[in-house]
Amino acid sequence: MKRSKHKIQTHLGAKGTVSYDREKLQETIKAAKRAFLENEAESSLSRLEFLCRQSRYIRKHWWVLQGCILILLWLLLNLSGSSIFFQKCMGAFAPLFAVLVLPELWKNRNANAMEIECTACFSLRQIYGARIFLFALVDLLLLGSFALAAILAGKLSAEELIIQFFLPYLVTCCICFRTLYSPRITSEALAILLCVAFSFLWIQFVLTENIYSIISLPLWLTMTAIAACYLGYCIGNGQKNCVTIWEVKAQWN
Repeated sequence: MKRSKHKIQTHLGAKGTVSYDREKLQETIKAAKRAFLENEAESSLSRLEFLCRQSRYIRKHWWVLQGCILILLWLLLNLSGSSIFFQKCMGAFAPLFAVLVLPELWKNRNANAMEIECTACFSLRQIYGARIFLFALVDLLLLGSFALAAILAGKLSAEELIIQFFLPYLVTCCICFRTLYSPRITSEALAILLCVAFSFLWIQFVLTENIYSIISLPLWLTMTAIAACYLGYCIGNGQKNCVTIWEVKAQWN
């Protein structure tokens, strides 16, 4: 019995001492990792498929509400006879239209889901980029349709539409995206409060005739261009530094 046990232990000991080259083992591990990543790359979604998937996660009622705001604005334009006073008050609707983007983009911060999404196949930057692109696409369609209808119907001129609606809309978007990508502002409510405060200040400004009337059209257009450029900067800079700002580290990309 003892001899049998000794033979078994000797046999197992001989099998257990397997000599191998450490460098070749590391090469095998690297080759396995490379093969795994190549296989995952082949099975990943295309850009169009990725956008379609992200569009399913966006709650569509925000787009419906944005459409309702434009319909309400159109009805009020008709009822008011496109009066100058109402045209100046259009700026109050622009921040409301832009604020409706915030809940959908901010929901990941509110739910503390940044770390989860950052470990997904697609990076946090790609996910937010896709959602911003989808909102921009839908907003462009909605605003373009409204602007075209208002101009063709003679309700507003292109200059009035830019000054009274698109300028406050762009400024509000700047506030929204600047707060979204801010490491200091962690409350969606505060971002909305800042937009409401701007809306109040804008109405007070345009209704102060002695200040409003001295600003020429080229200056209005310049301010609009500056707001558009700054909005592009806020989105681009936020996309570039979103991982650092939100203190998460990509595990995959």
